[in-house]
Amino acid sequence: MKKEHTAPPSFTFKRTKPEGSIQVLNEGSYVMAEYSERTGIVKWQRVVVTAQREKIEKWLGDHYPVQASAKA
Repeated sequence: MKKEHTAPPSFTFKRTKPEGSIQVLNEGSYVMAEYSERTGIVKWQRVVVTAQREKIEKWLGDHYPVQASAKA
């Protein structure tokens, strides 16, 4: 199976802060969703076709895996 290395077309991904969530932006720069590396949860803020949504969630999980929390 071929692993996809490019982001889904017409979407960009941007981290808000060095340790912050990752925003999913459409081609018009509207925030469509936010992804948390700490929990692996994508919070959708706009309607996206199910097939695209699943592809984006998989891409985020592959490229930004859930980080184990560092306990002191």
